[in-house]
Amino acid sequence: MPGRVAPLSAERIMAALDSRDWHYETDDDGDNCGSWDGHMFYFSRLGHSKEIFMVRGRWEARPAIDLAPQILRVLNDWHRDHLFPKGLIVEFPDDGILRVFTELTIDCEQGITDNQLMLHITAGISTSLDLFKALAEAFPGVQEADAE
Repeated sequence: MPGRVAPLSAERIMAALDSRDWHYETDDDGDNCGSWDGHMFYFSRLGHSKEIFMVRGRWEARPAIDLAPQILRVLNDWHRDHLFPKGLIVEFPDDGILRVFTELTIDCEQGITDNQLMLHITAGISTSLDLFKALAEAFPGVQEADAE
């Protein structure tokens, strides 16, 4: 029943993804992951009781670490103008690159309806894709350089 509040579970996340016929895999940690427009997304349950739901996206571009200050400015502008997702940089100094991740996290300790779960999944994906598009526009050619 769509309006019934129920505990968050791996099965409910998979049912939500299946309801849209989205293709995904389940990793060794039990998280679901899939690709949207070439960007990887993870759907995770965190917390002591697995009550926290997080949609995490990863921009597929691998910019050079020296672009970090400029990318941080774009992320800061994004955060000023948008409520979500949160964007962050992770540096990989040994490889000379950085990765940009997005996160939309909610506490489901009191349960969540099927409609709310789907809303958070679609919001996490769509707003992350919007941020990735803004990054691609701000740094043209970065993603294409990775493919070479």
